[in-house]
Amino acid sequence: MTHSQTPGGTGRCLCGAVQYRYDGEPTTIGLCQCDRCQRQSGSAFLIGVIFPKEAVTIVGPLATYEAKVDGEQRLWRHFCPTCGSAISITLERYPEIRSMMGGTLDDKSRITPRFSVWCSAGQPWLTLPAGITCFADYPDGTFGG
Repeated sequence: MTHSQTPGGTGRCLCGAVQYRYDGEPTTIGLCQCDRCQRQSGSAFLIGVIFPKEAVTIVGPLATYEAKVDGEQRLWRHFCPTCGSAISITLERYPEIRSMMGGTLDDKSRITPRFSVWCSAGQPWLTLPAGITCFADYPDGTFGG
């Protein structure tokens, strides 16, 4: 999943007001191409680097946007209130994980996505590299579960 030999690392928002440290290696790394994640990331997809919730320590103020996925399960998008950088997502569906936004990791060479969810909502011009499994929707066992 990652290229580095040393487990753990750091990350931060654009302005540096929010910083974090993670212990160990991610449990998985994936992309999300749903409309909500495209809007949050301002790009064709969001990169989710998944850790056990207790493996991540965040320092600095976070603002939170709460939404319901499909009108049922809650999802919280955490971001820097100063610069607006998306930092992480937590989900009612998977309370034991924290999804850190890939672009905020200090060492981006550690990011090797294994899958992408909501490929059915993806940008038509986007072709993912071989080796990334593409799911039309969000099956259990991808980001959490």
